[in-house]
Amino acid sequence: MTAASPLRRGARERLAEMDRLLEQAYGTPEAELGNKNNPLDEAIYIILSFQTDLARFGATWSRLRSAYPQWEALECTPARQVARVLREGGLHRQKARTLKRFLAGVRRLTGELSLKFLADMPDEVAERILTCLPGLSWKGARCVLLYGLRRDVFPVDGNTFRILKRAGVLNSTAVYRRRSLHDALQAAVPAPRRRALHVNLVVHGQRTCLPLMPQCSRCPVRSLCAMYGVPREARGAVTPTSVRRYGQRAPTTQANRL
Repeated sequence: MTAASPLRRGARERLAEMDRLLEQAYGTPEAELGNKNNPLDEAIYIILSFQTDLARFGATWSRLRSAYPQWEALECTPARQVARVLREGGLHRQKARTLKRFLAGVRRLTGELSLKFLADMPDEVAERILTCLPGLSWKGARCVLLYGLRRDVFPVDGNTFRILKRAGVLNSTAVYRRRSLHDALQAAVPAPRRRALHVNLVVHGQRTCLPLMPQCSRCPVRSLCAMYGVPREARGAVTPTSVRRYGQRAPTTQANRL
């Protein structure tokens, strides 16, 4: 039996319109996110980002880089000392252990602390290698490919998942930790637009479509958002005609109001 798609009907059209509106609103401010153009740096940056907001893990990155200008120095440092550097970023002990395991994995794989050898590999092969390294999920691997290796891939982070579920792109049963979801969303976004849409969705999630209290009154994609799971007090006036534009009914059930 074929597994059900994580995407709702009309998802491609809705994504294309969201892409247009988010580009108008934010203009792809990639520098704001702080991602790295060196693949090893980017992998470490992504590991630091786990369950941490942008400001905190950006500051944690700066402290880590100041303490260890060369990753070989971190490689030789006990995890408990690394954890002290990471303390203010949250989950510091876990992240210190993961960083140590990650660098050890890279060393075993390449004989040095570098991921630049991936530049000559197809996306699928490079992604498979990256996801075998400690600390990197599909999202993390695709961030390394996107920012560190300039590939046309579409990472799905927590911001993207939350926004697209609320907007009605993803089914209510869509599960973040399933590879099929990541692949389906990537396939639904044209390759030349993947980078910009990813950046703008992350920025939208940080500035406007917040986890607990989204700022719907100033949302640039409000006109087409289904508002699934959005707190009632955050919504303001709903525009059912725009929600039905892509073949969906407006969220009127009690379940959708939660």
